[in-house]
Amino acid sequence: MASALVTALAATGLAVTGPAAWADTACGEQRDITFDTPGFNTVFRVRLCIYHGSPARGAYAGVSWDHGGDDTRDGHRKFDLLAVHFDLRRYGHSQASGACDLTRRVNTDDSALFTCEAAYRESSRTGGWSTTGYVVYNVDRDGEGDKRIDLTASPVVEN
Repeated sequence: MASALVTALAATGLAVTGPAAWADTACGEQRDITFDTPGFNTVFRVRLCIYHGSPARGAYAGVSWDHGGDDTRDGHRKFDLLAVHFDLRRYGHSQASGACDLTRRVNTDDSALFTCEAAYRESSRTGGWSTTGYVVYNVDRDGEGDKRIDLTASPVVEN
């Protein structure tokens, strides 16, 4: 399964190195979010994953989007904030966390595929590992401030 992910990411030009390149991977359901943004609405897709099966366990997020922006100036950009937060958990307790601020990328790229860098922990303990997370966003000039969307967790893995 990990080799399929590595192959898929490599095909998009993304390099996968370190523990994620040789571990097994399990991902939650993709969450499709359409944001009511200036111009065309931005379609954002995110999936939380966990790599496992070795002493290194890691949480990461795979994201893609369409109808991003092409400008970062106020009034022209899509978002004031767009970030994915994810947490590597074992039996519900946080082991490592990471975040991926995509504001600039989405404001300047009409569409893209991106992998948020993994937060990982070395552990020989088995059982109960998963990834949870959420998106925090603030649409430019809507006056509504920051909002949060919870994401579908990865499956719980035993090794």
